[in-house]
Amino acid sequence: MKDLNKTLPGAPSFKYKEFIRSDTAIRKGINNIPGPNEWACIESLAKNVLQPLRNAIGPLKINSGYRSPELNVAIGGSATSNHCRGEASDIEPAKNQVSLLTVIEWLDKNVEFRTAILEFPPDGWVHVDYREGGNTKTIKLKDRKHNYTLVSIEELKKLYPNV
Repeated sequence: MKDLNKTLPGAPSFKYKEFIRSDTAIRKGINNIPGPNEWACIESLAKNVLQPLRNAIGPLKINSGYRSPELNVAIGGSATSNHCRGEASDIEPAKNQVSLLTVIEWLDKNVEFRTAILEFPPDGWVHVDYREGGNTKTIKLKDRKHNYTLVSIEELKKLYPNV
């Protein structure tokens, strides 16, 4: 069992507990503790994507990290969600002056990732997932009707100049 108050190796700005916290899990009494494989994926995501991003733009809030299968069902998540493998987090800057578009643009220019999704702009968050050996740097937009569209940074800038 991990000490949830410890910071992650290679990602000193993040504690294990940030990746498992869920209001839904607390409210419904759902166990949201990852296994060893999922912890390893969380550590890899934090070290290779989230810590470099945090170093560049400042504090990040993890809205959703790991999701146990039961929690994923409870929130209506995708049956193939990368969150269930510990490979994904939904994040937003803790400082309002950093835009969601800035987050995606920085990710695209500076680190490897599998998918970055701007979800529910202008007041949503960024989903980012990372898989060692499986990063394609795909950028998507998710709208209020839960439709996904492949986009480029330039297209996002045109669609959401103030995001």
